Amino acid sequence: MKVKVAAVQAESVYGEEEWQNVDRAIRYMDEEAEIGADIVCFPEGYPGPAHGPMDSKGKLSAHPIDLLREKIREVGIYTACSDVTLHEDIPDVYYLCHKLIDRNGDILANHQRSMPDEPELNEYLFGGKRHFAPGDGPTVVETEIGTIGLLICSELWVPELPRIAMLDGAEILISPVNGLHTPSLHHTDGFETPLWDTWKCISRCRAAENTMYVVVTQNAFNPDYPGVGHIAGPEALLAEKSDAGIFTAELDMDHLRMLRQTYYDYQTLDSTGINENRKILATRPGQQRLRRPSIFGKLVLPKPGDFDYDYYLKEIALGTRLDTVAGYQDAAE
Repeated sequence: MKVKVAAVQAESVYGEEEWQNVDRAIRYMDEEAEIGADIVCFPEGYPGPAHGPMDSKGKLSAHPIDLLREKIREVGIYTACSDVTLHEDIPDVYYLCHKLIDRNGDILANHQRSMPDEPELNEYLFGGKRHFAPGDGPTVVETEIGTIGLLICSELWVPELPRIAMLDGAEILISPVNGLHTPSLHHTDGFETPLWDTWKCISRCRAAENTMYVVVTQNAFNPDYPGVGHIAGPEALLAEKSDAGIFTAELDMDHLRMLRQTYYDYQTLDSTGINENRKILATRPGQQRLRRPSIFGKLVLPKPGDFDYDYYLKEIALGTRLDTVAGYQDAAE
């Protein structure tokens, strides 16, 4: 079975005019229908609201996600998209969400970022929104095109999260990125270019160690600024794009499942066996099963200096801001 992924490195609008993103998202859906996409992947916070006003300045007839869902019903394509929602109980606290919508426009899953960024970075990325509450962990959904896992942005850098998604069955992991906005940071000789190279390395590692496909795309807030969009498989980087637009890859689900079910035995190693297809040696078959949980206990033990993901409760209770360093120091205490 082959699955065609269309990832959108969206030419996005940031801030007060963010409401315009949903119109662009709808136009992208028409293009993706023309190319025969099975699933569309939009960036973090897209179509929103995320970086701008939560009410979209009253410019839209409905919530951006609901408007996108109407289009999804028309074209019949699985879609991963993102927005920010308000905490149900605490004022001025938010969740950063990554949603999977089926061909009928129904929301199958709503992943809430389980390891939000530090508050100062949140303010920078999301138009002054400071407090993001943590969700419960990776989200995994079974569909007819494969089992899909949802993360957000640098959650991909935490190896335990993709591993949990894999253990829950994920074959395709989607982890969209936000994108930088400040013009002073839009230069190719700064830290961002090496960061994007590292991001691709991280994706390839997660794909290889978990025998899965990994999809990453971002907002292209500045059309002249290189993006990080790419699709990685356990054997190779399948596609990448540095500017705004759509990029695609065909995911061979049968081959992925064969890699997961195979391990090094005499048949695998023998030239008359599965090794006739030399491509299998581009990754380590069955790598996701090479586990020894009895030695993994340290992974769940807290360490001094860990970030305190409940810091926002302290800020609200104290009525004052704690800086990022204090958030780490609180955890150490």
